[in-house]
Amino acid sequence: MKQLIKYLFASLFVFNVANAEVKLGVEGGLTFADMRADETAQIIANLSGSTVNYEYDEATWMGRFFADYAFTNELHMEVGYFLTGSLDATYKIASDQATESYNAMGIDAALVVHQDAAFFKAGMHSSELNGDASITIGSTTYAVSETISGTGFLVGGGLEIDDSRYGLTYYSDMGGDADSDMLFLYGGVVF
Repeated sequence: MKQLIKYLFASLFVFNVANAEVKLGVEGGLTFADMRADETAQIIANLSGSTVNYEYDEATWMGRFFADYAFTNELHMEVGYFLTGSLDATYKIASDQATESYNAMGIDAALVVHQDAAFFKAGMHSSELNGDASITIGSTTYAVSETISGTGFLVGGGLEIDDSRYGLTYYSDMGGDADSDMLFLYGGVVF
């Protein structure tokens, strides 16, 4: 009996997806993330016993392509792919310096509830966080690269008027790292 119920629900879901209205869209804007450059500078200062000067980016560009499946006028599902530019930081001690750079990419899926022009969404993402760092001591530069991947949740909302969208989405745990979150402020179109 349980297998029959599971089969029935799975069949209804597949049938609804097959009959859903599908639209495509693109969003672009700024993503804000805290690189914790002040913490890194303090660690370098503690290790070196010197004052560390640093500069860092607080935001970079982000783009997202997505498919929107409308089950009803109020309930949709979105599946998307996103990509960010790099957030960079530079740390300097006298003539020596260290740099680090991070960018992210991934896929996401969310249920979206529409109420008139407003929409709210909640879902999950699977993302990859890429980090590159280099340390210059004297005239020698040492390069370090690292990539982590994992999942997290997302929540957001905004306005959709005609085929234009404006919104804000919070992505938690980028690359599966509990300290790596980002906030995406965007505009976009649905066609």
